[in-house]
Amino acid sequence: MGKPRFELPIAFRDLRTPSRYKAYWGGRGGAKSRSFGRELLLKSLKRPLRILCAREVQKSIADSVKRLLDDDIERMGLGSFFESTLTEIRTKIGGLFIFAGLRSNIEAVKSTEGIDIAWVEEANSVSQASINILVPTVRKEGSEIWMSWNPRNEKDPVDKMFRGGTPPPDSIVRKVTFEDNPWFPSVLKKEMEWDRQRD
Repeated sequence: MGKPRFELPIAFRDLRTPSRYKAYWGGRGGAKSRSFGRELLLKSLKRPLRILCAREVQKSIADSVKRLLDDDIERMGLGSFFESTLTEIRTKIGGLFIFAGLRSNIEAVKSTEGIDIAWVEEANSVSQASINILVPTVRKEGSEIWMSWNPRNEKDPVDKMFRGGTPPPDSIVRKVTFEDNPWFPSVLKKEMEWDRQRD
């Protein structure tokens, strides 16, 4: 089975470097979600990974990043490699993407075995209690925890963890902005320039 190759923005190339934690933060328009999603899809073409896509609160699958992943599967022409159901995405080689809310479904997260990568989207909203449960749950040898967020308050647990001093061992911590985003839409660029002129 041939494996398509797709490039990532330069700022996100370290997603391909093995590391326990990958923490990417910055303002809106920095391509964090799309780059994380795309790289996870590409990784899952090579190995049967079990990937947890989480956020603090997920009342329904519509609150998850599943739609973003489904859209990128179509955008990259990878439909033959994936099977998307209402609640999960499976790969043709035995991999699985699952989606969960940490606060509302923490027991299900705790019972999830063999997670290779956990991606926590909007990590600025994640409580310390959720982090305390997630980290030891993702314990498979070589497993990784990816976090992406727009900083809101320096007291948020994820900011204290990665930006408040010394981050955990084996961490990649990166600030990304709209300037790192080759897909930054012109409509947002125009509005940004308008905002800059008036304020």
